[in-house]
This record gives sequence, C-alpha cells and structure tokens, in this order.
Amino acid sequence: MVDQRKTRAVTTRAAARIPEMARANLTATVRAKNEGKKVAYAFIFDQHDEIMRAMDIVPAWGESLSGICAAKRVADYYLQKAESEGLSRSLCTYATCNLGFDILRAELGGEMPPHAPWGGIGRPDMILGSAQQACDPRFKWPQATQHYLRDIPIFVGGLYYPPWDPRMDHRAQEKYYVEYVTEELRECVRFCEKVTGKKMDWDRLEAVVDLTDRTWNLFIETYELRKAIPTPMDTGDAVNTMVPFTFNLGTQEAYDFYLDLNRELKEKIEKREGVAENEKYRLVWAAGLPSWFALADFQYFNAKGAVFPVETIYRNCEMLDRMDLPKVSDPLEHIAWRWMRFKTHWYDKARRRAGSVPAVERIIEYIEEYKLDGAVLHSAFSCRTEHVGILHQVEVLRKVYGEIPILTMEGDIVDISSYNESDTHNRIDAFMETLSAKESLCR
Repeated sequence: MVDQRKTRAVTTRAAARIPEMARANLTATVRAKNEGKKVAYAFIFDQHDEIMRAMDIVPAWGESLSGICAAKRVADYYLQKAESEGLSRSLCTYATCNLGFDILRAELGGEMPPHAPWGGIGRPDMILGSAQQACDPRFKWPQATQHYLRDIPIFVGGLYYPPWDPRMDHRAQEKYYVEYVTEELRECVRFCEKVTGKKMDWDRLEAVVDLTDRTWNLFIETYELRKAIPTPMDTGDAVNTMVPFTFNLGTQEAYDFYLDLNRELKEKIEKREGVAENEKYRLVWAAGLPSWFALADFQYFNAKGAVFPVETIYRNCEMLDRMDLPKVSDPLEHIAWRWMRFKTHWYDKARRRAGSVPAVERIIEYIEEYKLDGAVLHSAFSCRTEHVGILHQVEVLRKVYGEIPILTMEGDIVDISSYNESDTHNRIDAFMETLSAKESLCR
C-alpha cells in the first residue's frame, strides 16, 4: 500500500510554497509539447541551467522527481521495476527510481506510469548529462535512459575541476580546467541548437547569467541570516527552500523567492522567533543528502531543542565577490569560473591544516561562524560520491575539537526499506544525551 503521509511541518511561509513550485516544474514538462518547447532531462549543479533558460528549453529534473517520489512514499514502486531489469538498489536510487519510472513509461507505450506524483514528468526530447566528479552515475544514467527511450539524443559534458592534492597549488591548473569546461559548454550550446532548430541568443544568455549571479548572492546573504540566535530557519526548511536555487536558477521567480525569504527571516530575527521553542543546541548538517521520506526527523531534533542553522548540502559556497572570480566577457567562461571556485573555495584552508580536506574546512568554518555545538552526518548507502570520506571527516573534526559530539546516521535518499524510525530516534536520543553532557564548542 502506498503511504503518502506528511513528512515534516515547515516553519517558514517560504518553505510552505515549495510544493507548489515543485509541482509547477513537473507540470511545465508535461505542458511543454503544447507550447512548442523542448524538454531536457537535466541534473542538479550541471552548469547547463542558463543555457536551457536562454533557449526556452524546459528542464526536467530526474533527481527532483525521485526525491518527490520518496517524500510521497511511492518510490518503491519504481525501484522494484528497475530492480526487475537488473538494476541494483546499491546504485544511486535517484537514478534507479527515475529509470524505473521510464521503464514503465516505455512499457505503457508512452503513457504516464501509475502513482506518478503531481501528474508525472514529461517525456524528454534530449538529455543534458554532466559527467562531473561530483556524481558517478552521470555517465551511465543518460545511457541507461536511452536504452528505454530509444530516440532521445544525449549530450554528456565533462565538467571537471582540479582534484584535491595538499602538495599542489590548484591555481596552476584552474585556467586549464576552465578552458576545457568552457568548450564543453559551447559544445552543449551547439547540441541544443541542433535539437531545437534555433540559435542561441547570446544577449539573452548574458542577461540570464547576470540574473543567476544576483540570485546566487541573494541566496547566500539570506542563508547567512540563520547565524542569528535563535536561528529563524534550519536545515529542515533549507532542504525545501533550496528548490528555486537548484531547479529554477536563472529565473525571476527564483530571485523573487529569496527576496521574500530574506524579508521573512529578518522579521523572525527582529521578533526573536526561532525554529525550536527553546533553542539549546546548534548543529551542522555536515555531510550527506537527507532521507526524503523521513524529513520529520528534523522536527524530532527541534522538539529536543536542537536546530541546524547551516548545512553543507544544496548550498553554494560564497558570494561571488568573495570567490575572486576573474572578470571575463564570455558568459560561458564566467559560468565555468563560477562553478570552478564553488569546488576549490576551501582548498587553501585545507592545505594549511595537516591531514585536512576541503570538506572538513567548510564544516570548521561553519562551526566557528554559526557558533555550533556538534555535527550530524548522514551516510546514504546508494549515494557513494556525495558521502565518500565521511569517516575521515569525523576523524579530522575530532583532531581539531577533541570529543566533539558527532552523530553519523545511516540510511538512503530514496529507498525507504533502509530506514527504521525507532532505531533512528533512539540514536538521536543518545546523541542528545552526549550533547547535554558537553560544553559548547564556541559559546
């Protein structure tokens, strides 16, 4: 039986608007055919956002569909279908859920599969893959999709950045990687021009890139308001309010959303309205994507006086002027530089601390700036790339802070069969006892 119970009550008005936006994104993909627009399967943080927006290509986000299926607790239906085709659940469950959906769609002759949330996702006219170091399925997921949707052309760009090496100054390689990525983006434009039959409007692309930059800065400015004590918003809402930045980048709708969120958080700060009734502990969601079917766990923390003013997921790193971006006239090169520094921003700090890595330096920076008491990490078994190195991160944090309270949770992003609510809450209870026995790290 399908369980569609509510997973978490949000604490901000802005977060309450997210289901409507997510539904609209799905509806746009179904409506596109009637509007004469092309639909592209796309992937988060793939650097293709502005290209699609400037060319009126409607993005269809596979990860979003799978996350919604998980939140509505219908994902297992699609995971089982993928499994019947020999796709293991140890693979990325974002991918296997989406593939199960398309396998059923193919078997039904193009009809929308049963249990499709909010009317489902439109059949793509193309796939814009991004074979980046951040996510290993992105080479094969598009190819697997094409096996079932056989007439779909694919572009898979190589969006790389210098690997972390404490012995090497990454600046010596950045320019080379930016040149490479810029050409990959240019090839993506040519691919989109061929599929859509229309040429890129470069003036429009520049305007979309400018709007993205302003949204990027506003996003960071708004999220930094959460440093306030008590925090006006925590990760439980942030995994919702990230949707405009992640799936609507390059649109006025996304910019306006963060204007509204910014105003709301300032109002809450002025009134001293916090997430928890009595904020006792401030934590960082230090690694790992959440279990979309168990977002109520954030409320379980909140009820015990624990809040998450900051997280490392679905959050761009810094305002653009803090990232020291070179001034370039080519909008594609600007996109390449922006995402390059997104990846390399903490390299220098990590190089100065023996045994550290950039991911840990980011956590340390947040611990200091947000005055935090502990860290929670989530190891999702099917998401290897995002969760690799968690044990090492814990080890380095303990070298820096001693017996810092750390909770490592285990589960998955989409596959609910990996989750036991009672066991999870028991582990949270034990962690809260540890927190209460420790003095604050920074206060």
